[in-house]
Amino acid sequence: MSMRSDERVEVTEFAIAAPVVEGATVSLRYAARAGERTVEELTEVVELPGTLDHVDPRVRDQVLRLLALAASLSYFKAFAPVPMAVPGGLTARERRFLEELTRHGLGEFAYVNQMPEVFATTVHADELPEPAAPAPAPDADPQRLLVAVGGGKDSIVSIEAVRGAGFDVGLFSVNSYTPITDTAAVAGIDLHSARRRLDPTLFRLNEAGAPNGHVPVTAVNSLVAVLTALALGYDTVVFSNEASSSFGNVDWHGRTINHQWSKSLEFERLLRASLPAGAPTYVSLLRPVTELRIARRFADHTAYHRVFTSCNRAFKLREGDRTTWCADCPKCRFVFLCLAPFLPREALLAIFGGRDMFADENQLTGFLELLGAEGLLKPFECVGEPDECRVAVALLREHPEWRDHPFLARPELAEVTATPAEREGVFAFREGEHLLPPALETVARAV
Repeated sequence: MSMRSDERVEVTEFAIAAPVVEGATVSLRYAARAGERTVEELTEVVELPGTLDHVDPRVRDQVLRLLALAASLSYFKAFAPVPMAVPGGLTARERRFLEELTRHGLGEFAYVNQMPEVFATTVHADELPEPAAPAPAPDADPQRLLVAVGGGKDSIVSIEAVRGAGFDVGLFSVNSYTPITDTAAVAGIDLHSARRRLDPTLFRLNEAGAPNGHVPVTAVNSLVAVLTALALGYDTVVFSNEASSSFGNVDWHGRTINHQWSKSLEFERLLRASLPAGAPTYVSLLRPVTELRIARRFADHTAYHRVFTSCNRAFKLREGDRTTWCADCPKCRFVFLCLAPFLPREALLAIFGGRDMFADENQLTGFLELLGAEGLLKPFECVGEPDECRVAVALLREHPEWRDHPFLARPELAEVTATPAEREGVFAFREGEHLLPPALETVARAV
């Protein structure tokens, strides 16, 4: 049954059904209900690059259930704020995962839509006992690593770091775009791509005015990666979320709203605590280092400079809307700023199609947002901390090709400085702020 826009107020509950798997195809099923009546039925389909038929069902089924919970937020938001229901019940571990993911992963959505009620979303579900699981395996060094690739600099640094350390490496993505396939081609490593197909009803609801906004997509991608690792025999899933991703954007209703929460250390801990014994290890290789330190390392990987991008417009759904670098968004500004201290000027301009973003008057306010200027919020994007950006500006003042740039002489930047201690802190390894096993900690320290 279709829902008219004037019927949205009738929705009283959002239900999450048990996932269904057939070989390599996973169906995630949801429903919006008005009392006893189903108003909308939605099904998302995930196509994995390998079958799950051979995987221990005690492990497979628990990971699938976590995926169904994580992906549900893409649809729940269209009906929020309403209670959630899981008719099949939840274990205590699953309930905590769903409740934490909703409260924190939908923080930006709640803030933008002025909907603090989302933080108190009720979950109706009978409590289930923890299911049987294989005996935990003894701690062992990682051997086969499945490295998530997004087409940006961070995953490239991870690829080269683990390959240089001698690990058996495969690459992974959810859906496939040119920067991702080109990165895999330059690396010369096999890319395993899963496909996520959102229910088209969601787009209709959005067009009709349903609440819309940011969801914790990295949570979904992480669980799809874990399933892919199970299917293909990898023992470790490696993401490239860094220290900066744990830094929030704004305090609101007693909470820190963080656009990158599903990339944060807090989420990494939550997911690892939620996965069953027997699942691949989930880690973020770059967790103990900052974006600026990563940029310094990436500057050396020149073979990738012509193919990488961090600009969201490279990943638009419609191919005709895609561009490599728009040079007019927070991510483009941040990458331009953090690479500038470590690259020759012409090399940086070549990446951005010859455009000097410092010389573009229209970018000034955006750069000031990155720098944490008074009265401006850190952009709701995957960018680094203001301290890193201030250190980048300080380094530019010492760079022979940038120090005389008019951008640095602007009065708005006159007081942007960084002390020696701040510089050291930005490039320091964050001791104790990671979950890396010793073998991968050694790799991260070398970044």
